[in-house]
Amino acid sequence: MAANYWESSQFNTFYDIDPYLMTATCVYLACKVEEKVSQEIRFSYDVSDIAECESYLLEEMKFYLVVYHPYQVLIESIINDSYQTDVSLVCPPHVIAVAAMFLSRVVDQGGQSDVEAQQWFADMNVEITDILQVVNELLSLYDIWNSYAEDRMPELVYRYISDIAASN
Repeated sequence: MAANYWESSQFNTFYDIDPYLMTATCVYLACKVEEKVSQEIRFSYDVSDIAECESYLLEEMKFYLVVYHPYQVLIESIINDSYQTDVSLVCPPHVIAVAAMFLSRVVDQGGQSDVEAQQWFADMNVEITDILQVVNELLSLYDIWNSYAEDRMPELVYRYISDIAASN
């Protein structure tokens, strides 16, 4: 979100502002908007400088702070991928939806643990084993897609047919 604010501040630069101060201000404003202000973040600028720069940034953005996140598109993409498997025949739709949210959260967090997300998923009243079943199916699908090689297909089909013929 801070990067989006930074881009917005660069369109019509009416003010000559230190880019590092603007970066710190964008991070600070993004934290405020996302309601994730951390006391651990230390800026090398005075609070009054950041507050003044924040007013310039807000004016530059015409006070429009809405940023559309790609999470919805990511979740829809994961759900569409689930149609390539048999999970829609095995699991109820709400489990697939929660698994898609779980995967998008993992992608968003870069695989890092998030206590808040863990509590949210625990409150969903969906068995974690069901979620993990869907996640494992999707990961298997992605693994197949990554390892697919067109030039190996004739060999694999021949081996498959040979195995069937040998078992009969």
